[in-house]
Amino acid sequence: MKGGQPATRALCAVFFLMIGGCAIGGGAGVAPSAHKFQETQRDLLAEAARDVENAQWPAPESAPILAFITGGGGERFTKTDAAAYYVNRLPADGRFTALLADAEAKLGDAQHLHQTALLAVSAPRVSTRDISLVEECIRSLRDQRDIYSTAVKKLEDAGDPVDGDAVSLMRRRFAEIVRDLGDAADLLAERHANDRSSTFAAPSRTIAGAAPEL
Repeated sequence: MKGGQPATRALCAVFFLMIGGCAIGGGAGVAPSAHKFQETQRDLLAEAARDVENAQWPAPESAPILAFITGGGGERFTKTDAAAYYVNRLPADGRFTALLADAEAKLGDAQHLHQTALLAVSAPRVSTRDISLVEECIRSLRDQRDIYSTAVKKLEDAGDPVDGDAVSLMRRRFAEIVRDLGDAADLLAERHANDRSSTFAAPSRTIAGAAPEL
């Protein structure tokens, strides 16, 4: 979805102006200050991604391909298993309140990743790894949304009081941040494609002997 992209493009344009003096024309390539900026942005993006993917349950794990061939099952540890694991570790009193607080904290991590990804668009170079980090987090957030929702159902089945409106809001906010991260991943991919086009169109502007970054 591209509805939010005009504002994000404007934000990225500001950061391009901030680093515009770092690039050196001709055969000199990219100045050390620009490389440092790029490395810092990637470190920040990787750290934000780790925060998003750090869940309170073991990650659901797919079974080896042999299991599918032999009919041995699709997953070793399913999202339902993850929800049960999580519910069993919630505090005895106020389990639903604790769940909402955990979900809120995860949404905060995801929002921080979104802002960091937008800043990464302005780095001197964008790599496929930058894009992959955001895409992996999108998949992780979808899984976490499903696990939180399944955990809520388990609390309901156990007789815990549950606020349906709060659950709907939680799911909606997960959907919104997933959409926003998808837009950010599109911006990173577009920037990466433009980098590659510029490299092939003007090879003299790259560092001598250096291969284009993928």
